Amino acid sequence: MSSSTSAHTHNFDTLSSHPIHAAAKKALGSLPDYAFVDPTKLYHDSRSARLLLDSARASIAARLKVNPDEVSFIPSGNAGIDLTISGLLKALDNKTVVYSAVEQKAIIERLKDFTTFEIPVDKFARVNESQFIDSLATNKPGLAVLQFANHEVGTQQPLNPIYKKCQELNIPLFVDATMTAGLVNLGSDWDVLLLKPATWGAPIGIDILVVKRNVRFKSILLDDGRENHKFSNNVSIPHAVAIGASLEEITLNRSEIAKSLGTLINDLRQLLSSNLDITLLGDPVARLPHVLAAVIKNIDGEALVSGLSKRGFAISSGSSCTPDQVKPSHVLAAMGFEGQINIRISLPFNANDADILDFVKALNETMKELKESAGI
Repeated sequence: MSSSTSAHTHNFDTLSSHPIHAAAKKALGSLPDYAFVDPTKLYHDSRSARLLLDSARASIAARLKVNPDEVSFIPSGNAGIDLTISGLLKALDNKTVVYSAVEQKAIIERLKDFTTFEIPVDKFARVNESQFIDSLATNKPGLAVLQFANHEVGTQQPLNPIYKKCQELNIPLFVDATMTAGLVNLGSDWDVLLLKPATWGAPIGIDILVVKRNVRFKSILLDDGRENHKFSNNVSIPHAVAIGASLEEITLNRSEIAKSLGTLINDLRQLLSSNLDITLLGDPVARLPHVLAAVIKNIDGEALVSGLSKRGFAISSGSSCTPDQVKPSHVLAAMGFEGQINIRISLPFNANDADILDFVKALNETMKELKESAGI
């Protein structure tokens, strides 16, 4: 019996959430009792709890090369996206927005309440750089929105020239980096940054919002001063500590992990490229190192996910923005693959050559099984 058919499941959907990182697990296991105390009070244990929270925030800020007061812990997922977009636009008199056609669905839906200019993408899901820059100059929006890399196919976006134009026109740029998993250098070509710690092995539930000091932000929630006036709620200190510990460890080993995973993805692309039923998606070079996406002919996405799960592999299919459902993707439609179902593979940090070979075997077996049952 191969490893892929054993009781162990290979998590090839780490962009949803990576298995808990050893550093996060260690940090959670060594916390004092006061880590669970309300950090906003004046008594001793509360102040000690606050020091833990401040330390976690400072550690994260150091890794991101920003100031601690620019780092806020906010709800994860659509709630955090809504809070971010709403807070940025509430602070602006000019509520016009320029964004790409392949942003997260939650971002696009939230922007429908405002005047927007959507910029198309090419077959790799890369935004049309010249059109984006021209739209900034012509429409002079109050806000620009562009993901660091596409969530479904991994293609990185041309942030540098777009950010330079934003700076020239004094337009804040919000960069969604929730799928980068700590594996790439985020640089400083952004004014507002959103991160998803669950992608690098922190517990799910809290995201990180970074807002540079010169950017206006007005929370739509009651502003009681917490989380740098971004989110009026107490943060789980154990959660924050686990985020900081795992990010520190990932940052220390980032280049080695990224190189290893990039090699595995290249190998996987090579193995799948000869299959005429499979069309690989996204830029083969300028992409996240651990992500591969493809369209597969005449295969039901839900059945494929289920079949691979039975063989020990967890993958994603359909829109990455639609949890627990396999629905056609607006990203694929924007790329010219409208109505087709894709698969997305995002490797765990400890993936190896044997995992890749086992996955290809499981995929071929599942596709054959599904085609036979459909009479193809």
